[in-house]
Amino acid sequence: MMMNTIKCRLDLLDTYVPTKSFTPFAMDQDFDRIASSWFAQFSLSLRQQDVPGCVSLFHSSGWLRDLLVFTWNLRTLNGHDQILNYLTSNMKLTTISQLKLSSDDLYFKPSPGDLPGSISSGFTFSTPIGIGRGLFTLTPTDPVSGIWKAFTLLMSLHSLNDYEPIGAEQGNYHGNAMCWSEVREQRARVIEANPHVLIVGAGQNGLQVAARFKQMGIPTLLIEKNKRIGDQWRKRYPSLTLHTTKEHHTMLYQPYPETWPRYTPRDKVADWLEQYAVSQDLVVWMQSQPLPTPSYDEQKKEWSVCIDRNGQILTIHPKHIVLATGTLGGAYTPSVEGHSIFNGYTLHSDSYTGGPQFYGKRVVVISLALDIHVRGAKSVTLLQRSSTCVQSSKTVVEMLDRVWAPDIPTEVADYRAAGTPFNLIKQTLREHKDEYWEKDKELLEGLIKAGLNVDLGPDGSGILPLVSERGGGYWMDVGCADYVISGKIKVKSTSGIRKFTETGLMLEDGTVLEADVVVFATGFVNIRTVMKEIFGDAIDKAGPVGGVDEEGEVKGAYRSTGHPGLWYAPGDFQLSRFGSRFLAIQLQAIELGYMKQGI
Repeated sequence: MMMNTIKCRLDLLDTYVPTKSFTPFAMDQDFDRIASSWFAQFSLSLRQQDVPGCVSLFHSSGWLRDLLVFTWNLRTLNGHDQILNYLTSNMKLTTISQLKLSSDDLYFKPSPGDLPGSISSGFTFSTPIGIGRGLFTLTPTDPVSGIWKAFTLLMSLHSLNDYEPIGAEQGNYHGNAMCWSEVREQRARVIEANPHVLIVGAGQNGLQVAARFKQMGIPTLLIEKNKRIGDQWRKRYPSLTLHTTKEHHTMLYQPYPETWPRYTPRDKVADWLEQYAVSQDLVVWMQSQPLPTPSYDEQKKEWSVCIDRNGQILTIHPKHIVLATGTLGGAYTPSVEGHSIFNGYTLHSDSYTGGPQFYGKRVVVISLALDIHVRGAKSVTLLQRSSTCVQSSKTVVEMLDRVWAPDIPTEVADYRAAGTPFNLIKQTLREHKDEYWEKDKELLEGLIKAGLNVDLGPDGSGILPLVSERGGGYWMDVGCADYVISGKIKVKSTSGIRKFTETGLMLEDGTVLEADVVVFATGFVNIRTVMKEIFGDAIDKAGPVGGVDEEGEVKGAYRSTGHPGLWYAPGDFQLSRFGSRFLAIQLQAIELGYMKQGI
């Protein structure tokens, strides 16, 4: 529910200063003059392909994020050496021209940045194949010199020439000779017969990617194994509500109504996804899934895929397959000795559909406990195997609200968020861990007193980095802490489980926990494990997905995987909403011969 929300500014950077001393400028500071002066030098260095000159415009600790401009990849570079090496290798591969400062753009004109005393501005530019946009933040090198340099710079390819988004249709088809239902049916038949792209999974990621592809003119077919769109949400426990606000998890092209709840309940998410597929005119086959093993023809550069469509076996030949089934695969349940003699029953948290089934039961849970207690379990014991990163939902949401605010258009917020690299956010959080501990001091100390081992992550940077790095190891408290602190939920820390007994669990220290039900909230295997059963060796060639690389970019996400025609679309609502643009551009670039693929 919160995958990859760390891709944001969060305004945490208002406490991060790249120089030792700083004098905030006056309110009448000429933002446009300072931004224009730096931008003129930057533009000249790009036009002249002057790499050293360009690098000199950055602080020594500055950041460059490049999304498909200099290479067909998503890259983040930090410091003069990395930026110099990157631009030396790649600047001459393209030509940057028609650079223009966004002086007339309400949201991207030169203005105070997130750093104290900084200036941020957007800009646009052209390349031989498309148009781009960018965003930079400047800070002075010292309080008196008047020299400003870039602390962060984002450049991205926004669209290819002559392949801009289609936009809204007129709604009048063939002089009204055809009604809408006929038009839609005709279009669907064409796509079903010859889809350019097959998307596996019609959850929020698959749907947003498909909606983006439709706008970019890419014929796309989605397949979903469930009976209805949204069932992957309906099958989860009834009290589930998204932990981020509606501004963060809004859908591409289709924001929620003003009356929509701030935190979206499970069933409303499910119904909205179902309605979204209709509103966006997406072609979806339900109760459908690929059969082992799709094959890729290197000469034709297309797949041959057999689809089980509700019992009917069909073969299609898409150029590309996008796996949008999430980063997580099947449930992981560790093997524990003596399971067969246990008189109670066990389940993985993935199969947990609500607490009422545990009414009057003694429950041992490895990680998750709130709903089970609230719904009437006789007792709940939280079995903790290692220290857990804990922060309150209030603290985390306050961070997100500073970027995805109600008065900021979603596309603007997403782009601003992209302007702050993951590793910079992590660094900033780490440097201010004491402040974040203080914010949740009462919560954390109460949990410690109750016997829970808590921290702010392995390096003190909190929940947000863990969401992308591990997809686990954290707990954003939305109420469970009160039950733990009050003792209504018991806590037992242990190095491990030795075995089941007839009546419960024996821990490594010899302690026996009596239980009628044991819930394993022990995580999931990586999606590659599940997909390998279908795609075979192609998954090995595709490389890893999930987590982040050393530059802070999500591995395998919305960029080349290493296998031609095979792509991943993981993450949360925000990541797929933003990343889908770059995935669409790459597919178009391959079709036009700009981007090469190879095994």
